[in-house]
Amino acid sequence: MYSLQHPQIDERFLDSESTVEEVVKLLENLRVPQEEEEGVDQAVVQKDPKPMILTDDNFIITDRKQSSAAISASKDTVPKNKSIPRTFKRIDRSKDRFPFMRQVEMDLDQRSKARLERERVAQNFRKLGNAEYRKGNYETAMKMYTEAIENIRDSHILYINRALCFIKSGKYKRGIVDCDFVLNKLDEKNLRAWMYRAMAYKGLNDESNFENCVKYARKFNSKQMEFIDNFLEKLK
Repeated sequence: MYSLQHPQIDERFLDSESTVEEVVKLLENLRVPQEEEEGVDQAVVQKDPKPMILTDDNFIITDRKQSSAAISASKDTVPKNKSIPRTFKRIDRSKDRFPFMRQVEMDLDQRSKARLERERVAQNFRKLGNAEYRKGNYETAMKMYTEAIENIRDSHILYINRALCFIKSGKYKRGIVDCDFVLNKLDEKNLRAWMYRAMAYKGLNDESNFENCVKYARKFNSKQMEFIDNFLEKLK
């Protein structure tokens, strides 16, 4: 049994025994149709030349188009119930997981070190601010606390200290803003934030908000009643 070849490279016909007469008949079948069949002027249509006799020296092999039968035969060589096998390269995800985890750990370590460095810088500015506050230099102390906040934005101590500087400088509304940030974002029960907020409203002569701050200070810090009473006594 022979294998199927492409029609353009199939040379098996060279082994067959063909006669000259069979070739001549094939050429006659390819002649131009008669004039009456095509309805054209007989003067235009030329007669076919005398058929050429093929010999071993003058025949030419030409390219042939693939027939529908050959296409059909080539399709039949692949079973319908079977698909062509495909080769997939298995990817080992575990090889990528470990470098990724090491990178995450490195990033966490770097962020932790950066945080510690920012806290160190903020602590130094806070100490400078405390020193200036004790001297009565509230404006300078406020600037030091602001520098500290630029490094650490989630420290309620820095905001409360700066709020006290604003209040001592007569900037009550700015002091209230810092207290509100602590109560709304960091610690809603913070006693000093409630008391400094009460102090700011006292400076603005807003008794309603002053009393409201004292009420919440007592509500969230029921164990600090003595401290609250002493603070309010000093405000008088």
